Amino acid sequence: MSETKDIQREAAVPSPESEAVFVPRVDIRETADHFEVVADMPGADEKSVEATVQNRVLTIEGWSCPEKPAGHEPLGQEFGCGRYRRDFTLPDSVDVNGIQAQVKHGVLSVRIPKKEEVKARRIQVTG
Repeated sequence: MSETKDIQREAAVPSPESEAVFVPRVDIRETADHFEVVADMPGADEKSVEATVQNRVLTIEGWSCPEKPAGHEPLGQEFGCGRYRRDFTLPDSVDVNGIQAQVKHGVLSVRIPKKEEVKARRIQVTG
């Protein structure tokens, strides 16, 4: 539990430019052969999102800055620029070399395959 709080605290540290830092909400799913992390990163696209893994820590980062329509004078503005960041400690059972990521409509999906030796397999029983 404290490890999760440490990760969230680390992820929420602002950059030197004092930009807003958002901790994206995620769903974490598991199948027989992989894990999947799905992160909500509104406004982010493939040019502004990065996923890295180092020492079994998966880091997802992104940047979003809504465009201002030309010819419009803002009367109020609640959407601002900022970055997303979140870290996840991966178990030993994953194949870090097979990780794949895709972003679509501001939703990042990271597929993390399990190592072959930890995947469930059917054992034939003979008589």
